[in-house]
Amino acid sequence: MSILSHARFTASEGQTESFERIIAELAARAIAEPGTLMYRFFRGTPGTYAVIEQYADAEAAQAHQAANADLLAQIDGCTKEVSITLHGPVGPEIREWAQQAPNVTLFEEPI
Repeated sequence: MSILSHARFTASEGQTESFERIIAELAARAIAEPGTLMYRFFRGTPGTYAVIEQYADAEAAQAHQAANADLLAQIDGCTKEVSITLHGPVGPEIREWAQQAPNVTLFEEPI
C-alpha cells in the first residue's frame, strides 16, 4: 500500500525566495527517485505552500528523506510553521519520527 503525505509550510519573513528555490530543487530530485509516485508543490496565500507526496511504500518514503536530508534541513531553516499529515503504513522508523515530531498527524489504518 502506498504512503501519502500532505505538508503545509509558512515561510519565515524574508525567506520566500529561498524557500521557493529549495523546493524547486527538492521537487526535481523527488520526481526522479524510484518509488516516488507523485510530488507536487502548491502556492497558497502569500508565504504559504503545500506539498502532496505519494510513495510506493515505506522504504521509498524513507529513501526520499535520506537522499534529501540536506534540502529538508534548509527548509526547516526558512519556515516558521510546518504541519504534516501522513496516510498509510509508514513503517517503524517513520512512525517513531512522527510520534516525536510536533505538528505531525498519522493515519495508518485504512478502512
